[in-house]
Amino acid sequence: MKTTAKNRKGINSIGVNSKRKSRGKISNNSPRDLYQVVTDLILEKLESGIIPWKKPWGDLGLPSNYLTKKPYRGINLWILLAQEHNVPFYLTFKQTQELGGKVKKGSKSIPICYWNFVYRNKETGEKIPMDLLQYYPKDFVTKSSYVKEYKVFCISDIEGIDWEGIDSGNNGIPAIEQCEAIFEEMLYPPKIRIEGNEAFYHVKEDCITLPDIGRFERAESYYSVLFHELVHSTGSERRLGRSGIIEPTQFGTEEYSKEELIAEMGAGYLGGMTGILDEDLISNHAAYIQNWISILQKDKNILIEAASKAQKAVDYILMESPF
Repeated sequence: MKTTAKNRKGINSIGVNSKRKSRGKISNNSPRDLYQVVTDLILEKLESGIIPWKKPWGDLGLPSNYLTKKPYRGINLWILLAQEHNVPFYLTFKQTQELGGKVKKGSKSIPICYWNFVYRNKETGEKIPMDLLQYYPKDFVTKSSYVKEYKVFCISDIEGIDWEGIDSGNNGIPAIEQCEAIFEEMLYPPKIRIEGNEAFYHVKEDCITLPDIGRFERAESYYSVLFHELVHSTGSERRLGRSGIIEPTQFGTEEYSKEELIAEMGAGYLGGMTGILDEDLISNHAAYIQNWISILQKDKNILIEAASKAQKAVDYILMESPF
């Protein structure tokens, strides 16, 4: 008999042109190894012609954990979006068992990353439980982050559960209206200057320059470029203070490429969220892919770091806490 899951808990200017264990368990991969696993997953998609951060999600919304209903964030969003599942809901092996289901034979798990912090006594090195942290003076505590790997399965690869509560992510608001609202509701937005035929963010002036919307083939193209530049603007000192923006960088350098990747991923999120993203908005498709492949092959840390910074940028634009 199937069980029901319903109530179970468990730079001065920068522009747009310019090894695994058993299912559901934490692996023993070091953070460095996990970075390589994730990078290889994305590289595989890029080499097949898929740019995950240029891939819109469907009417069911963002890839989310079925049990908690929380959307995945950072690099996990792009890992799962790149899988191209029709139903974007996932469970760990343990969650599947808790709901009385089982993973179909031959199904493949997908690795995702989990970040957390550990606090230790600066003198003894002893780990401090979170509920006791308040009793320690700040000068006696060290804080460090760590990353671990979890495995999830798409619910289409799970049987024995009656899936309930899968609602459409479509809020019914027209795409262009949503695009306008994102800029209008942004906290301390940059100035916008409409002139010329180039798009770029000027750091010292804290100003985005864009061509008139009439110069674009479609309004969606205009807003896609605006989102790219908005993500750049979050790197200014008065906002998130990213090195790729506040420190001078030259076109073609590694730091410039990192900042462009952050802007592309952030713009992809905003484009997917508003429903404007489609294949027509990917200019120089082949060139983009080759560029990202060459960048990621050089440094396996870039992808996860860029995804994290892109998430913080999006959180800032949407007035959510980036920390």
